[in-house]
Amino acid sequence: MKRTDTAIKLLTLAEAATILKISKRTLHRMIQHRQIPAFKVGGQWRILESRFQEWVQVEENSAPKDGQSTNI
Repeated sequence: MKRTDTAIKLLTLAEAATILKISKRTLHRMIQHRQIPAFKVGGQWRILESRFQEWVQVEENSAPKDGQSTNI
């Protein structure tokens, strides 16, 4: 049986907040409101990098384009 070593990358709140250019507090609030997929490991929040990247893609695709208003 062939074994492939694929490491699972977990992001800390600090890493994810830096990527998103938001504060850790804002990110924590988003996690509490289940806006970003995250889970606790040893009492610390972690975000699976692959799920985080998927979430970013979805958010980018659903964001209004320049010049478009979200008001109706």
